Amino acid sequence: MTDSEQETRIKTYAKLLNNRIEDGELLDFVTLEVLDRVLVYLNDNTLDQKLERIVARIVSGVFAESQESSDGELSRNISSISDNGQTISYSEKVKSYLVSTDDEELFSGFSKLLAPYRRVNVASE
Repeated sequence: MTDSEQETRIKTYAKLLNNRIEDGELLDFVTLEVLDRVLVYLNDNTLDQKLERIVARIVSGVFAESQESSDGELSRNISSISDNGQTISYSEKVKSYLVSTDDEELFSGFSKLLAPYRRVNVASE
């Protein structure tokens, strides 16, 4: 099993859980971000296949939370406009939610499910 196959399965599960999630760069970003954060939380380099659906539920939750805060819109919002340089910057509420949320809030109840898979981080001299 490759990482790509695992990511594809997680995305598929997430789309089944939340039919407002669409394929694209945003789903790719959120899936990889959540997967990375789960792996850091677990102190591991690989994700056990048993945890894929849990990660998909977290991905779905990220989209649901950002949809609630944006009144159902996952569209990009303009964050800044520069007149002379004609530059427009967009911000995505999903990405800003991920940046500003700590692991406990992001995992929202899934910490107990992930805890048995957590590896002990032992420092030796």
